[in-house]
Amino acid sequence: MLTTPLAPQLSRRSAAPSTAFAPDADLMPPLALYLAQVPDHRDPRGVRHPLGAVLALVCCALLCGSRHLAAIAEWGRNHSPALILALGFTRPTTPAGSTLHNLLQELDWPALETQIRRWAAAVEAHLGAGTPAVEEAWALDGKTLRGALKLDATVTATVSALGHRLGLTAGAAEVHGGDEIAAVEALLQNLVLAGKVVTLDALHTQRKTARLIGERGGQYLMMVKGNQPELQEAVMALFRPERASEQDRESVWETEQVHGRIENRWLLAVSVPEGVPEALGTWPGVAQGFVLERQVRKKKQRVGHRELVYGITSLTRKQAGSTDLLRLVRGHWRVETRSHYIRDVTFGEDASLVRTGKIPQVLALFRATAISRFRAEGVVNIAKETRRLTAQAADCLRLLGIVTDN
Repeated sequence: MLTTPLAPQLSRRSAAPSTAFAPDADLMPPLALYLAQVPDHRDPRGVRHPLGAVLALVCCALLCGSRHLAAIAEWGRNHSPALILALGFTRPTTPAGSTLHNLLQELDWPALETQIRRWAAAVEAHLGAGTPAVEEAWALDGKTLRGALKLDATVTATVSALGHRLGLTAGAAEVHGGDEIAAVEALLQNLVLAGKVVTLDALHTQRKTARLIGERGGQYLMMVKGNQPELQEAVMALFRPERASEQDRESVWETEQVHGRIENRWLLAVSVPEGVPEALGTWPGVAQGFVLERQVRKKKQRVGHRELVYGITSLTRKQAGSTDLLRLVRGHWRVETRSHYIRDVTFGEDASLVRTGKIPQVLALFRATAISRFRAEGVVNIAKETRRLTAQAADCLRLLGIVTDN
């Protein structure tokens, strides 16, 4: 890990502390180190602000709850020269909102995503030593950038991979022309899938996607709905008595009381036998099918609602029993509450009206990264933590992996 100063001393009159990336192997991989490696394609003539420092500034401001470019610029202007220099700036001033706009709209988004993906992988390795493979799952899901969509931006959605266990965003890809399936395939090409389980909703239950995950050494769990009628019918047929013996079946039942309601879940998993219909029998790598029944009612009600969800997985019974499959299904649903909801409510993503160049994707990626950094720290209430950092902004240096002499 680098120990090279992040921000050089300007002069003897400068009050800035000497700064370095955190060298301790027991500490979290330093996000600032990865941001500093994003290539700067600007003409070096006239460049006033190092790109790595600008990206660190954006990340810090978002961690403190800033929602748009003007607020990010104000955040930089409102803090001490020592903090600004520690972020990597060569002078105790930060860029104006117009400068941020011009820089971010031309930013190399794939290079930024690559560095953040590498950081997330390092954090996952740092925190996940000895974790069973079935628990190292990623939920792949898309999210529309509604503010950019209203203004007809070029890219109005992204897909991301969110870790079930830690809640880290492991990678992201742009959705071009509304083709979310192609974006998922592009994202899978960039992820290291060996030893991972990928969970996907029904939109991405595609043969090509299943084959790609298997070829790259991963496993999949896919939901099956009416958009694949032949496949859904073949999965439903697995649960007929004549299709599978009791030895091929395994079920689990659990009850949970939360938020004033009672939820019962029953999952039945069946190993896929030989001779099943072609829609399922020729599906790449399929090993089990499952059905999940959810019954939800409020505590003061006698009757609630019932829902059936079908799915398939390449995990064998030995690799994942019914309890494991239920955990994976529930982990996939958490992508909405652990990432999308926070990006919209806490960070105001849906309300953001930026649409120029790469700015919508850049800010969306930084919001996801801010959430990842909080999750890696074990933060549960992210909104509360952003308010705390607003009053103690210097703590952002530590979250980025920057250590100072004072």
